[in-house]
Amino acid sequence: MKLAPIVVFSYNRPDHLHRTLEALAMNDLAHDSALYIYCDGAKPDATEEQRQRVLENREAAHFAMGFKEVHVVEREQNIGLKDNIIGAVTEIVNQYGRVITLEDDVVTSVGFLKYMNEALELYADEEKVMHVSAYMYPHKSRLPETFFYPVPYPGGGWATWQRAWNQYNDDAQELFDYWKGKWELFDIYGGDYLSKQLKRNREGTMRTWFVKWYAVMRRQDALTLYPGCSLTNNIGFDGSATNCYTTTKFDVVPTDYVKVERIPLSVNKKATRVIYDFYQGHWYNKRRRNALIKKVKDTVLFWR
Repeated sequence: MKLAPIVVFSYNRPDHLHRTLEALAMNDLAHDSALYIYCDGAKPDATEEQRQRVLENREAAHFAMGFKEVHVVEREQNIGLKDNIIGAVTEIVNQYGRVITLEDDVVTSVGFLKYMNEALELYADEEKVMHVSAYMYPHKSRLPETFFYPVPYPGGGWATWQRAWNQYNDDAQELFDYWKGKWELFDIYGGDYLSKQLKRNREGTMRTWFVKWYAVMRRQDALTLYPGCSLTNNIGFDGSATNCYTTTKFDVVPTDYVKVERIPLSVNKKATRVIYDFYQGHWYNKRRRNALIKKVKDTVLFWR
């Protein structure tokens, strides 16, 4: 099996990075994998204390052990998470053809790399599959080992291929123009917060990559492979991250292994309900949701 390189993004949280790297090194395939750590630079107006934490974070990156090879890329200036991710993923995926990515607040189980690499190998030539997620929301339902869903979750470890990432479009205006008038289709899986994110990126009040990736994938009617039980836990919702609020809502106890086998290329009905319930709880309007599903049933693989 061709092992994908691992890319970790970090900035100024050395303790979080240490926990992420320590867990990653415990993975079955870590010793045979190449690791790239992209460290963002300090902001121009950073205090001396903040600059020190950036330096400590880079020191933690250089102490990474347990991998076939380790490369630490230190950004000279602060380019922000969005540009750090886009630049690094583009660079590495163009070199290797596939990539596994993590932010510095994702703690993995021992089977994370096995799941990711098996999924990347199995669906390498399946154009409809563009994203692999290692995280699954907390739930008590019995779900299959893996399933497909249209929204690519970015915060718990993900992977993709060069043939998919080549379609990424960072032009929010162009994506907005394409989806204008089709917002019901755009938001069917995530209320209206997804369209609001795209609109804010277009206006320049938000600089993110995920909603653009989602917009591209929805345009292609593409799918994300998820595990029925999460293989990672995000420890970044502790108030330490720039882009995350404080909550325990996303906390899970990761499973050790998930079996990856070829499954039908269709969205799983039960898993869709689980994710809807996680985000909306008992507050969402089922009648409106079902009306939207019925309206677009001929254009999306929703209830198959």
